Amino acid sequence: MKQSIFNNRIPLSSNTDILFNSFTELSLIVDKNFAFNENDLSQESFDEFCQKGFLVEDHVDEVGLIYNGFKETYSSDRTFKLTINPTLNCNFRCWYCYETHNVRSAMSNECLKRVMRCIDRISKKYRSLELAFFGGEPLMQYSEIVKPLIEYVHMVSRASDMQYQVTFTTNGFLISDEIIDDFKSFNIGVSQITLDGGPSAHNKTRVSRAGNSYEIIVANIIKMASAGFPVILRVNVTKENIKGATEIVESFKSVCKDAKRNINVLIQQVWQDAKNDILDEIWSLYSEFLKIGISPWRRRFNFYNSCCYADMRHSAVINHDGKIFKCTAIDFDRKSPDGELQKDGGMDIDPAFDARLKKRKENQLCKRCRILPVCNGGCSKNVDQAGVSNYCLHPTDDDKNKVVKNIIREQLHMSRLGISWKD
Repeated sequence: MKQSIFNNRIPLSSNTDILFNSFTELSLIVDKNFAFNENDLSQESFDEFCQKGFLVEDHVDEVGLIYNGFKETYSSDRTFKLTINPTLNCNFRCWYCYETHNVRSAMSNECLKRVMRCIDRISKKYRSLELAFFGGEPLMQYSEIVKPLIEYVHMVSRASDMQYQVTFTTNGFLISDEIIDDFKSFNIGVSQITLDGGPSAHNKTRVSRAGNSYEIIVANIIKMASAGFPVILRVNVTKENIKGATEIVESFKSVCKDAKRNINVLIQQVWQDAKNDILDEIWSLYSEFLKIGISPWRRRFNFYNSCCYADMRHSAVINHDGKIFKCTAIDFDRKSPDGELQKDGGMDIDPAFDARLKKRKENQLCKRCRILPVCNGGCSKNVDQAGVSNYCLHPTDDDKNKVVKNIIREQLHMSRLGISWKD
């Protein structure tokens, strides 16, 4: 037996440490003087160390397990995820948004036809398609682009063996009764709809001449959930707005149980506020949602076998102008595209995928890193923007320990609330 390369040891008190394995995501408390000599372990302790992954068989290639997980998840060819930006325009101007909103941007009829031809090609090769709408605000082009594409995917699905699901990332302001009625005819999956803290903070961020944007969006979320459509209620929080975010709980308190079952909450700290530690406040807010019957969205720590869509070979983002990208977390007007949609619907995006995968595989710093399974070398955007082959998002021991400590903190909160982070 040998010690796992993914073992992490974090001081807990003057007398104890926490052992955390980033592959198994499991922990143990040990004495400060524990020297990790397996020969000194009792049989019971030895078994527990093996079960939790702190000790592994001598022949186990732990890094190989990670990269095999990469290969299997990244290259799965059962489903294609096609993300469409009908427009980069938006009806709000949120201060934290990373995009440049192009008021005149809208997908042309010619580009729409190319997307339809692309869907035809996908239907001949894949078992299923996830058609995801992003932007900008996609519902600003609902009648012109979104609805025609949903109708077309539905038609193609009925004429072939391909299954489909439609998802949305939207601010929710433009959802109407007419749109909800349309959705009832199609296979609509999860819609992610965002609120920015409680009513006061939200309305300062999302100013609308059409009325109280907080009340309108909350009402639309409830309408969607009541109609049977799953919704991720994403709450964007900062150190400044998180206290007022408890008012969101009150807004959903009286919603019927059936509708609440269709809502999951995802609380995300705005990236510009990341320097502030509000992790405990975030989980306190999750606790308040649970009290009213709204569960948290699935929280993962280990990403080597559950990768981001941007890291999948069979995934693409088609911008309103026909340019193709792998990632949505970018400024589309300033980032160089990974490809361009052809007249026949073809997409030449494999080189972009291969370049990212090569960077991951060849990063020697990752291969000897104790937090590789929970860091994964960073998201696709980090990999793409790295100017060197060997880069690290958490270069110091203190940086790595901070990652581990925050995972342990979150796991403790989840255990207290009866939430599992395992499949």
